[in-house]
Amino acid sequence: MVNEYTNLDNDQARYEEYEELLVRRDQLFKEAGSYMTGYTAEFGDLITANFELKIECIKKKKAISYCRRRINRGLGIDGNSMQAELDKEMNLYYVQLKGMIDDTENAKNAEKVGEYRYSRAKKIYRRLAKRLHPDINKKTNDNDILKEYWNRIVVAYHKSDIEELEDLEVLVRNTMEELGDVGFEIDYSDIEKRIERVERQINDIINTEPYIYGEILNSEERKEELKNNLQEEHDDYEQYLDTLSKSLDDMLREGGVEVIWKMN
Repeated sequence: MVNEYTNLDNDQARYEEYEELLVRRDQLFKEAGSYMTGYTAEFGDLITANFELKIECIKKKKAISYCRRRINRGLGIDGNSMQAELDKEMNLYYVQLKGMIDDTENAKNAEKVGEYRYSRAKKIYRRLAKRLHPDINKKTNDNDILKEYWNRIVVAYHKSDIEELEDLEVLVRNTMEELGDVGFEIDYSDIEKRIERVERQINDIINTEPYIYGEILNSEERKEELKNNLQEEHDDYEQYLDTLSKSLDDMLREGGVEVIWKMN
């Protein structure tokens, strides 16, 4: 009988560890999102400018390829036809560029969350997660109301919306009481595997982007170093674009065509 109680205590301790790991994983995921926003706000303009030069280089290379194909076949160069072909091939690049510009603007306008709101949101989320997290309470995914509450909880947590979290805490408590669900049955059978899985997820988060951006954002030296690297990359693209432009201009003059380049 002593061994049975001892095993039960050990299982309970491991399950509590599992709960803590789940909350930590979700907290790290939220921090990663915050680092992504900070990184984009800090470096988005430089990264976007470099990408803009990159796609202009790609466009010039495609134009050179078009001209070579025409010249090799003994055909003249049709400026309008070339421009139409390039616009079609480059469309996805410009869509991506527009997305990067929008992301940078959104990051710059993102609300700066105060320490109180961040800490308060974390405490409420911790209480709710230990009661409603789908990995802990299997009934959450089986009940449409609880599932909706959980989705709202996740969104509110990532926004540090403490007012919404406070309201949801009341709604969850009332709903679970109405359902007669004062608790849930704990399954200890695969607890070790669950702990190992969440530990791997935590390790993946803290060792990959965007979480590692935090190391850059928290160091003025690292930020300055990255800005210098991005500026060097910008200069390299400008030089390469100039080389491509001269090569293309020579080809177009040979074909008797003048093209006015434009950004989409």
